[in-house]
Amino acid sequence: MSVKFPSRPALIVVDVQNGLFLSHQLLQVHNAHYTYDRIQTPALRSVGKFPTVEPRHWEHSFYHTGFQAASLPVIHISHDSLEESSPLCKLCPEGYATMPEAAPVGNEVVFVKHINSGFIGTGLEAHLRATKIDTLVILGLTTSHCVSTTTRMAGNFGFTVCLPRDATVMFERPAAPGNSRSKRLDDA
Repeated sequence: MSVKFPSRPALIVVDVQNGLFLSHQLLQVHNAHYTYDRIQTPALRSVGKFPTVEPRHWEHSFYHTGFQAASLPVIHISHDSLEESSPLCKLCPEGYATMPEAAPVGNEVVFVKHINSGFIGTGLEAHLRATKIDTLVILGLTTSHCVSTTTRMAGNFGFTVCLPRDATVMFERPAAPGNSRSKRLDDA
């Protein structure tokens, strides 16, 4: 089975920023070493991947470098927190900086957002419409926050959306009391 994408795809790289690992609270609440390793292997390496036409070959394909090689647009979205103490605030240059594995190259467009959606207050939708982009391959950090919000809004705006499962991650979340029971039932 072949997969056909509409005529004009773009890669959207969401919040791949150092600050997600600089926060003392994140380091305490989450296993940051595990999470960073998980993002580097395979997710950040997968930032360089994009699905080929054959789904069975997706694991051997490319994202970021593939879009560049095909002269397809790569658009970056960075989170600039309005909280000055946040490691994702521009006032914290080390945290605000994009991780080197996903840094913009050449004329890649960067939009700055202040909330979860890459579409609210950024000009992203207008840019996509002006450049006739109809398909978005979205990847980045974190799945349950800015990536999912941006992905859902993209679909609401009528874009075809692809969310590669190997190119987005989230921090581990403590299980709700009901989840431990569900896990036990699943393991039975």
